[in-house]
Amino acid sequence: MPTEREQQILDLIQQNPMITQKELANILGITRPGVASHISRLIKEGLISGKGYVLPRKEYVTVIGAVNMDIYGIIRERDVVLKGSNSGHVKIQLGGIGRNIAANLTELGINTNLITVFGNDTNGEIFKQDSAKREINISYAKQIMNEETSNYIYINDQTGDRLIGVDDMDINRYITPEFLKSRLPGINASNFVIFDSNIPSNTIKWLYDNVKVPMIAKAVSVNKATNLLQKNVNLNSLVINGIEASIITKQQIASLEEAKECAKKLRKLFNANIYLYIDDLGLFAITDEFQKTKLYSKDIKVQNTNGIGASMAAAVAYTKLRNTPTEKSADFIVKVGELTMQSTESVSNRVRELIN
Repeated sequence: MPTEREQQILDLIQQNPMITQKELANILGITRPGVASHISRLIKEGLISGKGYVLPRKEYVTVIGAVNMDIYGIIRERDVVLKGSNSGHVKIQLGGIGRNIAANLTELGINTNLITVFGNDTNGEIFKQDSAKREINISYAKQIMNEETSNYIYINDQTGDRLIGVDDMDINRYITPEFLKSRLPGINASNFVIFDSNIPSNTIKWLYDNVKVPMIAKAVSVNKATNLLQKNVNLNSLVINGIEASIITKQQIASLEEAKECAKKLRKLFNANIYLYIDDLGLFAITDEFQKTKLYSKDIKVQNTNGIGASMAAAVAYTKLRNTPTEKSADFIVKVGELTMQSTESVSNRVRELIN
């Protein structure tokens, strides 16, 4: 099995089979003899065979975004006591939009690279172990010394609705254009790139300018979603919830018709396929091929709304990779979201049932 560095070399060779060892060294920031040593080992393992390496085209999606540790409480009683203690259930688990998208993709059987940053703390080690278990490739991610993995604390009521959230995600400032520059060949060798708006605004602009493969953006938080709307927008698709959509379009959504109108405005603003999902309603999709409204099932018992958008973003990529007929793709995306909202986990372990 290749090391993380050797996997990076394999990805670069896949992008350009005639790449030189000097070019590899420059991109990876290591010496040419170091590259030669890795190449020698890869040849011995039969993973490559000399110059002009012929490798099978590997289908994969690259996800760029945040990982964090989620701490969330679900209040048991109907009436919330402000400035007081409320009985309920508290859970700690890995989260982060980028990480959740990557985890859902691997659940759907898609090879996935996750580019993120995390700290050299206990939560960072938990993330590495979980990624290995889920077979998420994090060889392009970076563990930052003397930094803590980001954290997110939120409280839900008994229906699963978010009451308040607090995020501590300063570490994401390290996901800069310079950080991504050396990873660009691997990014552009992807079938799709998915990123979330937790990353800095100037990094989003850099992605719009430099990524050549189709990109899917997942809007995150009312404070960060507006970072996606820039002069050089370069998106295939946008996945966004009703609250974020209302902020961007400056339109209230209180009915099905208003939701449809909001989706049309987003389509015009971003010139991309729009997947607008709204709590208690469903999905409103406008693409090049179709417009469709797919409502949530009425008998769904919501456990946790965190993770729904990430699962739907992964499902959007899956349907595009698998060339799912347009009339069925919205149904599939909503079904993935429903499985997620019925689970207390941010990534449902039942998602894989949909592809059997």
